[in-house]
Amino acid sequence: MKKIRILAILLAVALLALSLTACASSGKSAQYADSAASVTMTETASAPAAEAPMEESVDAEEAKANGSAFSTTANDVTEDAAHEADVADAASKIIYSANLQAQTTDFDAAIAALDKQIAAFGGFIERSDISGDTQYNSDGTTSVVNRWADYTIRVPAAKFEEFLRQTEGLGNVTSVSRYAENVTSQYTDYEARLSSLRTQEERLLAMLEKSEDVESLIALEQRLSDVRYELESIERNLRNLDLQISYSTVNLYLEEVEIYTPTVSVQRTFSEKLSDAFSDGWTGFVRGLQYFCLGLASSLPGLVLFVLIVLAIFLIVRKILRTVKQRRAAKEAAEKKASESEKSSE
Repeated sequence: MKKIRILAILLAVALLALSLTACASSGKSAQYADSAASVTMTETASAPAAEAPMEESVDAEEAKANGSAFSTTANDVTEDAAHEADVADAASKIIYSANLQAQTTDFDAAIAALDKQIAAFGGFIERSDISGDTQYNSDGTTSVVNRWADYTIRVPAAKFEEFLRQTEGLGNVTSVSRYAENVTSQYTDYEARLSSLRTQEERLLAMLEKSEDVESLIALEQRLSDVRYELESIERNLRNLDLQISYSTVNLYLEEVEIYTPTVSVQRTFSEKLSDAFSDGWTGFVRGLQYFCLGLASSLPGLVLFVLIVLAIFLIVRKILRTVKQRRAAKEAAEKKASESEKSSE
């Protein structure tokens, strides 16, 4: 019985030892597994971290390359667009013109400077009209005052803006208007029509060479004459458009003044306006009185002659009337005396 107990105790100790050994092995395996897992995770995490800069570098290089390619493409597109715009501008048919009004205190110098400027720009005067008011001087002579000039000037289109800038320096510019008329469509239509008519002319000439019928010849010649008339008309219109496109038009009105008109509005007081109004009124009255006196002086000889003629006629008529009246009175007196004599004789 005692041996059985001892054997049971030994068996229990052996089982306990086996259990402890198994637990220790399991703990070590788990620890090893955890260590391995930790190492694996660390390596796995480290690998992307190490590869990330490379990928970022590659992506950056690709982005840079793509950016360069895009920049190059954008520049090409921009250059192409600019080139197309230049070509479009060169192909456009635009007529430029301007209306300009100016004042000058030295009319002769301004006209001389304008003529010199037109020649320097390679332009020409299409139309000009210079005139003014006639003033009668005290010495019997006349002079032209308040002169003005109306010009139609043609200048090369490439120098149009520069010509306007220099023209504005001739005096006090009171008004400037610029215009641009696009006649590209009209010009293209003329060219297409011209090409079609020339083709018709060639065909008609070929048909004339082959035709032997008199009636056909007459009809073809009539049609050829109509086509050539249209050709000349369209060519004339194209030449006119070419002239207007190549040479811009400037309509200039230049006025001679004593004082420039202010081009900038200034706020003025009532007293200043009243003073200016009185001054303008007095100046106008004096100027009108001067013109009246000058006109009266110029017409005085004729007026004196007219008065003398009227006075002579008046005197003659009065004398005739007086003579008639005297004769009538004498006749009446004679008749009265005769009547009295007859009565006394009775």
